Amino acid sequence: MGLSYPMKNIFFIIISSICSLSSCVQQRAGIEPPLSIGTPPQNAYTGLVLLEDGEIRHYGKNMYISSKDNGQRWDTVTVANGNLYGKRSPKTGEYIRLFFKGIDSVYSARSSGGIDGKWEQNLIDTNGAIMLKPVVFIKNGDRAVVGFHTKYRNGCGTYYSDDHGFSWKKSNQVNVPQHQAKGFHKGQRWNHGAVEPSIIELKDGRLWMLIRTAQDTHYESYSSDGGESWSKATPSRFYGTITMPTLQRLRNGSILLIWSNTTPLPELEHESDYWEDVFTNRDALHAAVSDDDGKTWKGFREVYLNPLRNDSLMATRYGKRGSNDRSVQQSEIIDIGNNKVIVSLGQHPNFRTLIKLDINWLYETEYHDDFSNGLTKWSYHKYIKGIKGHCTYNRKPGAFLIPHPDQPFGNTMLLKAERDTTLVAQNSGALFNFPAKQRGAVQVKIKLNKDFKGMQISLNDRWFNPIDTVANQYAMFNIEIPQDFLPIGTWYDVKLEWANVNNSNTGYCTIFINNKKLDTKIPLKNKTINGISYIHFALPLKNERSNSILIESIKTN
Repeated sequence: MGLSYPMKNIFFIIISSICSLSSCVQQRAGIEPPLSIGTPPQNAYTGLVLLEDGEIRHYGKNMYISSKDNGQRWDTVTVANGNLYGKRSPKTGEYIRLFFKGIDSVYSARSSGGIDGKWEQNLIDTNGAIMLKPVVFIKNGDRAVVGFHTKYRNGCGTYYSDDHGFSWKKSNQVNVPQHQAKGFHKGQRWNHGAVEPSIIELKDGRLWMLIRTAQDTHYESYSSDGGESWSKATPSRFYGTITMPTLQRLRNGSILLIWSNTTPLPELEHESDYWEDVFTNRDALHAAVSDDDGKTWKGFREVYLNPLRNDSLMATRYGKRGSNDRSVQQSEIIDIGNNKVIVSLGQHPNFRTLIKLDINWLYETEYHDDFSNGLTKWSYHKYIKGIKGHCTYNRKPGAFLIPHPDQPFGNTMLLKAERDTTLVAQNSGALFNFPAKQRGAVQVKIKLNKDFKGMQISLNDRWFNPIDTVANQYAMFNIEIPQDFLPIGTWYDVKLEWANVNNSNTGYCTIFINNKKLDTKIPLKNKTINGISYIHFALPLKNERSNSILIESIKTN
């Protein structure tokens, strides 16, 4: 349900003096935001290794990078075979991994004498299992489990070993429904089945497998026999489309999830075997943490935004060096202690990175931005017509950092839609992420420019494209700001306060303008178990030449 007030009514609730946002919430002492510390030498998801003495290695082709100070400095080491690495068995101290080689061959590799010792390699399968994840040790280290999917896209499952990696058996495979061209979708997404499973052992002894799909959500499956058989895959609570989820049990007992909490644009009309338009949701990577074995989660925060997400040559810059996929969605995690992890992410050599993540950052409840560091915390790109690279459009920004028009210091964000027939869509938008909450508030200081023609503000539980025109259909709340809602040229504090977003009967959002509460409560449109973690500003453009607003600051609590 939208909100629309004629201008004559709004004057009764707007006070004459304009209240500024309170001082920015400071980062809690000792808690650092995610920090880039290096570049992986190969695609993320495998190759990141923590040795017993604390050395960190990330393997690539016939080499690895090494750090002995938790990622502050990296050295490059050449080796004869970059495939020989793995996870260390807590029982034997040796390293184990499975890998795909040749046409359909799956091999095991097991060290003797440590990671730099001798390695034994054995053929274990000829059924084309690929994207073999790092080993997970369960049952106190007595069993090794590895997730896989087949290159024939007929499902995913696990290999398991009870003799410390010398021999392996294989589970059943589970699959997921195909995406269908219906509703908002004029075409069908690339359907690859159940792929890239991530597995952890739960405290009750079951294994939990989270699966990449072509649907809007990851699917999940459970095993009660240590990975020998898996239940029918069903939708999970986690959004994610054709992107990799990565689960990790932390040393403190918590579960960390790294994934892209994102939804792509609706599918364009195309032939059923055409899928180069689907990857419009791979520029953001998120994290959440659970302290009760997956029952509840905190965070849902962006740990990384693709720094080239607005690049006019996004699809073609850097050529075909390495992987063509310019996403940040693949990942691998190691726990380095002191409640910190290192995450390897991404694929293309110029887009992938290593980040250090303080888990305490995921428990924070407040977030802010005053643009003192530019637009780094926002998504605001548009797409130029025509697929130019692997699943990629070239881009244009829909927002700009400009000097504050009314103060001698500081910056503001100009969000502007302009007539441009080279673009996939004429509208503009901007998204800001904050810690997920069932009850919370977001406050923004905003000014409507002379060319303002209306705006929609949506509160969501996931990332949508800035130009997405159907994101409001999935939102928890939508607020329509018509052209005559507020007088132009004046700064206003707009506060949205919500509660009970997991209850369709009691969920609501209230609106404050300059600390004055509006009478209307907006009812919950779509409930969410994960809480609200995004605000989406959308500027439509119909027959006008332009439509714009200024944003000075934003904070959540």
